[in-house]
Amino acid sequence: MLMTNEPPHRTDDARYDLKVERDFDAPPQAVFDAYLAMHGEHRPDWIVESQLDLRVGGAWTVRFQPPGLKPFSEDRVLTGVDPPHHLSYAMTAIVEGAPTIDTSVDIAFEELKNTTRVSLRQSGFPTVEERDKFAGGWPGVLEAMGDFIAR
Repeated sequence: MLMTNEPPHRTDDARYDLKVERDFDAPPQAVFDAYLAMHGEHRPDWIVESQLDLRVGGAWTVRFQPPGLKPFSEDRVLTGVDPPHHLSYAMTAIVEGAPTIDTSVDIAFEELKNTTRVSLRQSGFPTVEERDKFAGGWPGVLEAMGDFIAR
């Protein structure tokens, strides 16, 4: 298993990016399907609701209740859909009593020799602190994907 978090770096628009990678022992289609399935009917308890229109321009609304954190939601608009190689979306994170955060998420599913590498980049964070809040959540998402692949 490979998982990396790059140190903070600023993009051209002076915002912070997050990059996470992980290798899965499965073909790209299984990994792509697992990412979608973990938001489906048999999703983890911390994903309270998910409604997806899987097409470019489609809406994807997800509500979360992670243990020990305030509930929050993400309003997403799909900007790239190329199963099983690529998925991207513009996202607005909404937490009650806090300013919204607009970012973009780009996920590549790259077939390697015997594995699939998931390379995720989330761009547009206003501060490194906001970026790091999201960085803490992605390992749990990738772990849940692994659980879905193992099924």
